[in-house]
Amino acid sequence: MSSISNLKYFLEVSITTFISFSLLYVIWIFFIISSETASGFNGSIMYVPHAARVLTICYFGIAAIPALYVAHVTCTFLIGGLYGLNNLPLFDLLGTSFLSTVCVLIALYAMAGLGFKIRTLPFYEFTKDSVYLDLRNHKHIIMVTVFSAAVHSLSLYVYNYLRAISSNPEMFVRFFVGDILGTLVTIFTLSFMLFAFFRER
Repeated sequence: MSSISNLKYFLEVSITTFISFSLLYVIWIFFIISSETASGFNGSIMYVPHAARVLTICYFGIAAIPALYVAHVTCTFLIGGLYGLNNLPLFDLLGTSFLSTVCVLIALYAMAGLGFKIRTLPFYEFTKDSVYLDLRNHKHIIMVTVFSAAVHSLSLYVYNYLRAISSNPEMFVRFFVGDILGTLVTIFTLSFMLFAFFRER
């Protein structure tokens, strides 16, 4: 690939990633978080923006990370702050956003260590016995979702505990369950919509 082609690809990935995360964040705010309390907020029980993390990192690899990070910080600061969901200082907002952004990538490397591989994962030497993750297979997407939800919830819980932000174990449970439910609902909704669209055609 030439430099121009690389730049064009990076810009396309960045725009797609930013819009995808922002759109799911807005949907989450208006249709889901309205039924949950922002007082003592310890994580949503259905966090649909996690689907954007899973799908963009799986399909685009590390090229999606910068835009995903910017989208996370922007949405949390502007929209989340407006709805009282962000009371973090800027340093902690940047720190938690970084952990949230790389959780899927870390999960993919953990899965690579267990014998799974994905074409968008760089800097890892796979063996001939490694099994490719098929992104058209819902079971494989669910595996990535569960692994990344575990990494995300654990890393944020440890960060919040060390920074004395929160030590409530409910946060770990809600982040873990919320990421999984939110991603599954989003993916199956998109699958149903695409199936209905192509069936009509």
